[in-house]
Amino acid sequence: MMRFADKVSKMKTIAPIVAIMMALNSQVAIAHPSSNIDKYFAAIKSAQPLKIEAARKKYVVPNSSADVFTKMIINHFNGTEYLKILDIHGNVSPTAHDAPGKVSKSKGGVITLDSSFDTIDGSYKDFVLSKSKKISSFKVKTTNNKFISIKGNIKYLTINYNESGTEIKSGIHWKLPTNYSFIQVDFNNNFGGFKSWSYAKGYIRDASGVNHNVVTGPLGCTNTGGKTVIEATTSSVATIVKNTTSTFVIPFFLSCTGNNSNEIKVPFIVQ
Repeated sequence: MMRFADKVSKMKTIAPIVAIMMALNSQVAIAHPSSNIDKYFAAIKSAQPLKIEAARKKYVVPNSSADVFTKMIINHFNGTEYLKILDIHGNVSPTAHDAPGKVSKSKGGVITLDSSFDTIDGSYKDFVLSKSKKISSFKVKTTNNKFISIKGNIKYLTINYNESGTEIKSGIHWKLPTNYSFIQVDFNNNFGGFKSWSYAKGYIRDASGVNHNVVTGPLGCTNTGGKTVIEATTSSVATIVKNTTSTFVIPFFLSCTGNNSNEIKVPFIVQ
């Protein structure tokens, strides 16, 4: 029979081993999601839609806030790639990816992104992960404002616009950490030849009937069959909330040269 003193001695020997094993297990649990986050931002940094879509499927919870956010990024880079094809005279060039961005990570785990998609540039932290270690949401700081979670602040839009060959059926609204609004709508040029838009003179009429001037982009030219995005950012706080209707007024042209002005008004409902 083991003496009491021997039991105590054995427990003292085992205790440090257990503590070490627990610490190792904890490190593995932390390293795995951190790796997924790093891979996710490496894909975003690439500015290549196919790589970002692959990362979305592997590292993001479906139908989560992070999923909508990632879809917004994919839409943007798909759109800018298309807009590189045509010049203002309608000449066609091979498509090309946007320039890759830069990603850095602090000792505290804050990730900073610098890309050609200015709206998403900033610092990211407090990633919320599922049991399968996929990203469902996170906090972001885009300027000198506070870190704000994307959860509840990024939503799909319901749109039903189809006139003269211009079709817009879907979009996304992101209430930025600044409290301003970013709108992205999916533009289809079904027929009608060259179409484009200006960066200035657009606005959003929010649910309370107030007009908010926006900067519109990305800029370029489309032709029949073309698909891209039209994006707008307010510089004031707009009332764009769930189950309400607002209108995106786009400074539109039936040309690539700024001629044949044809302003369009696109109502949308926040889902």
